[in-house]
Amino acid sequence: MAYQAGYIFPEDESPSPTSIPETTDEGEISNSLDEIHPLASTCLSHGELTRHDHMYLTIQIEEQFVTIPENVGVNSDTCNESGANMHVVHTHSSDGKLHLEMQTEEDVELGVFFDVWGQHFDENGIFDYRVNSTHELVMFNRDVNGTLEEIDSFDNYILLNNQDIIISYRERA
Repeated sequence: MAYQAGYIFPEDESPSPTSIPETTDEGEISNSLDEIHPLASTCLSHGELTRHDHMYLTIQIEEQFVTIPENVGVNSDTCNESGANMHVVHTHSSDGKLHLEMQTEEDVELGVFFDVWGQHFDENGIFDYRVNSTHELVMFNRDVNGTLEEIDSFDNYILLNNQDIIISYRERA
């Protein structure tokens, strides 16, 4: 079972972001957005589903657990029409349970959820936290026996039913 967490840190306990701004060829700082996966804009309803899977996602930033909000991907700016008010990956509660619902049989990457959520996630970092000389980003899947398998595909990791995915941004050992 995934951990429950608190994403809004009290000011005095907030970890310091270690963002590394991107620079252009001219040396200017770029505030470019992540490329959005096409499935992140797909809207659907609960009807005529060929796939309805659940997985848990736990995120930890320097020993602080992050709460994934309820209703991420439900009635969003993109998916808000009657009968098509959900993204293919969404939440209903704040316990880390992701719902993957599809009307087709195709692979869905973890990065789709982060695109729907509007948060950065790839091998270089999560949210405003970036991998650097002092911090690393690691990701695991916990199997039914509790064994952790390290994952190195990050945002390209294929979501499957009953996964327990753990992402940790932490100090290097």
